[in-house]
Amino acid sequence: MAFRSRPSHLPLENDSSSRFLPSIVALMVALLTFSIVGLAVLHDTVGRWATQIDGSLTIQVPPTGLSQLEPKQREAALEERVQTIIAAVSGQPGVARIAELSPDKMVELLEPWLGPNEMISDLPIPRIIEITPSSGFDFNVLEATVSRTAPEAVLDDHRIWLERISDVAVSVEMALLALIGVLFAATTLSVFFATRSGLSIHKSIIELLHLIGAPDGYIAGQFARHTMRLAFLGSLIGIAIALPVSLLIGYLGLRAGWQIPATLHLPLFFILVLIVPVAISSVAWLTAKRTVLKVLRRML
Repeated sequence: MAFRSRPSHLPLENDSSSRFLPSIVALMVALLTFSIVGLAVLHDTVGRWATQIDGSLTIQVPPTGLSQLEPKQREAALEERVQTIIAAVSGQPGVARIAELSPDKMVELLEPWLGPNEMISDLPIPRIIEITPSSGFDFNVLEATVSRTAPEAVLDDHRIWLERISDVAVSVEMALLALIGVLFAATTLSVFFATRSGLSIHKSIIELLHLIGAPDGYIAGQFARHTMRLAFLGSLIGIAIALPVSLLIGYLGLRAGWQIPATLHLPLFFILVLIVPVAISSVAWLTAKRTVLKVLRRML
């Protein structure tokens, strides 16, 4: 087994790297785990928004020119505008469903922001018409119909701002992927410098081992196994720190009304997180072995 202690002619356990390398690896793995969790949450959230919004349009019908009327008269005139738009649009090809968002629903949505129903009823709130398009839908025809029927109405195509949000989300995802790469690179550099430090400390013992016939592969193997054990230990510590913190944040998010991303429910996600210690240990083993072989060819 790779992680079982084997007899060694090098006192590597007494190196300074044995003290600081696990701590550095633990920090890198914790940050790496947070990045993976954040990437999964971001990807799932954007996908959920796209599912909820994609394929739906809204028409805002503001009470333009009706502010001088009494509330009841204003509502009647606004309702007439709404029904005129619905009648003009409902016969258009590609419109699967068209319906007005009820005033009670609008009041329910605005009450947390604007106060009780009595206050909202006195405000000139626009009416909202929801449209669900189907095959054969033409946005330009709809825009022309709405503009001709009610010039004051505003047609909102959610795809425009959804594309902007998606662009921002993709940029953040790319940044997280770059951060993951940087963390792997930083871990590799830490292993490299720790290995070089160990080689400098044990230079005299290495020269003696060479004199009695020890090959470079034997010496490199001892460094590689020692470094892999340290990296694996640090990885476990990092996972032990990151997962409870992530679960705590998720619990607090649930209490605040957040939804747990579906990606985090998949066993594949947890397998991916648990693979991190194996990946870090493998990178440490390879980095240490190649570093030792390269330095030994120059030293001896």
